[in-house]
This record gives sequence, structure tokens and C-alpha cells, in this order.
Amino acid sequence: MINKKNWGLIKKYLDDRLHVDQISMGSLKLEQSYIRYLLEWADEHSFAEAPSISPTFPEYMRSARLDGKSYPSSPAHIKRVLAIARRFYLWLIDYDREYRIIKLSWINKIKTKRLNDIPRVTESVSFEEINMIANAPVESVVERRIRAAAAFWYLSGIRIGAYVSLPIKAVDLQNRYVYQFTSLGVHTKNSKNARTILYPIPELLNVLVEWEKEIKAVLPDNGFWFPPLDPATGEINPNCTEPNDTRVMIARKNLKEWLQKVGLPYHSPHKFRHGHVHYGQAHSKTQEDYKAISQNVMHSTTGITDQFYSNIDDEQKKNRIDSMFSHIKEDKNISEDFNEFREFLAWKKTK
Repeated sequence: MINKKNWGLIKKYLDDRLHVDQISMGSLKLEQSYIRYLLEWADEHSFAEAPSISPTFPEYMRSARLDGKSYPSSPAHIKRVLAIARRFYLWLIDYDREYRIIKLSWINKIKTKRLNDIPRVTESVSFEEINMIANAPVESVVERRIRAAAAFWYLSGIRIGAYVSLPIKAVDLQNRYVYQFTSLGVHTKNSKNARTILYPIPELLNVLVEWEKEIKAVLPDNGFWFPPLDPATGEINPNCTEPNDTRVMIARKNLKEWLQKVGLPYHSPHKFRHGHVHYGQAHSKTQEDYKAISQNVMHSTTGITDQFYSNIDDEQKKNRIDSMFSHIKEDKNISEDFNEFREFLAWKKTK
């Protein structure tokens, strides 16, 4: 049972973050989702009792999930949650004298020494899967809209928040450019700006061309690539040019329902971004190629791409290694010489 006083403190903290620290609504929502772990962990205990709660918060986070999934969160996610927890407790001891019994030395221990042994999630949309998605049947505007979204996510590596706020004028299909500019109203992470590139995959680009024709027939340039639909008719609403807070949720819901209907496995929108990176890396031949992929997903360094998006499962790893060495053929003469030498050594042991 959640402690009501704890809940009140969390609300006050988030209110201060919004109005005093003046963080964006996007950042606030992230902090709100991260700090829920603290509430669940403390349960009915007061936050003042935190140093005596077992397991410790870092240990709790090694297996905690709030979405019902069975595997652990990624190390990066856990580190973010722990960082928010430290920030909250620093705020708390400054906000209310009651909590000054909590020592800074304890707050500084809200971290984990070893996260590398936590299994990393390697899920991503494969090239085979995105081709099946691109060719799956669609019977309504809702389904055509989400099929185009899936193809766009894979081709561009765009984050879902940026995609649902993307105006038509920010997409140049002919030159395969996507203008992820905040000046165009695109909601990018950390308000970054970049001109990103769509992969030249004809089967997927064709899906986008078809969708572009459909939306441009009824929408102005400031209409959205993921346009709102009229609840009465189910058709595109030409009068809505302002994104709303539910559009990300609607895209996720549409994707799940449509993939289930056509019998394809569900992947979250972010796993299409992972697929974009994996596909690019598989076709990279030089370090410059790799860097281009990294910059296309708006990462400041290739290290970020490598750390969070380059994980592959054991089967993918074996296939890549086999492919790397497929040009090497066994020299029969060397094999025969080695066998003769091994027989000679065996004969020597008998003498």
C-alpha cells in the first residue's frame, strides 16, 4: 500500500521541478515515471525510514518492473531512476526538517556498483519483419496510418514523440530528408535539431509515397504525418494542426491492435529505431559509415549508439561472425600436413 504522505511529497517535488526548475513537460513526465519506483519500493514505509528498508533501492531496481514484463530493466534505465532518486532525496532533506535525519552519505549510495551483469534486452525489428509489416493488409485509414508510421520509424530511426509531431512540410521524400527541427514544431529529445536521412529501401519508401499522397490530398503543409482522425467518420481530420498529449499512446495502441490482427509479433515503436541502427550497422563497411548511422539517430557520439543500440543476440552474433569469415576456405594441404604432424607426435610418444 502506497504511503499517502510519500505521494504528497512526490507531487510537491514534481511541482517544484516544473515551476521552480522550469523543466519541460516531456522531462517532467519522464521523472514522474521514474520516481514511481521509489513509491512502490517504500510501500507503506515513510521516506524517512528509507535507510532501513530492505532490500536497498539499488538492489530493488535490479529486478523491478512497473509494466509487468519479466526481464530486468536496462542498465541505462536503472541508472536514470537512481539519479532521479538521489535528486529527490536531496530536495527532500532541504524541503522538510523531518527528513534531515537522512545522511548525505546514504543518498550518495543510491547507485549500483555493477550493472554489467544485468542482461540487456536485444529486441529489435528485423529487416524480414519490417518487410512483412510493409506488405501486411490494411483495411482502414487507421491501419494505413500505422503501417506508414512503422515503415517511417524503421527507415529514419525517428523517436515516436518526434514522429507524431512531424508536419508534412518536414518530410522531403524525393531527397529522403526528414527535418527534425523544433522550429517546425517537432518534439525532439533534448530539443535537438537535425536533418536525418531515410534509408533507400524501395519496398518501405513505396509505403510512405502512398501515404503521402493520401494525406496531402486533404491536409495543408502544416498538417501531420500522423494526422488525427475524426471520431465520427474515422477519416483524417483536416482541421487539426496541433499535436495533443495522447498521440503517442494512440500510435502504440494502433500498432499493437493492427499487428495482432494481421498475425505479426508486436514490437514497441522504439524497437523500430533499434532495427534502423542494426540494419545500418550490418551494412557499414567503414568507421565513417558507422558514424553516419550514429549521427542519423541524432546521437552526439558513436559511443552512445554502441552502448544502447548495438546489442545483438547470440544467433545474430554467430551469423555476423560466420559472414565475416565466409571468404576463408580451408587449405587441404595445410590440413593434411597438420594431420601428418599430429600422427608423428603420437608415434613419438610410443617410443
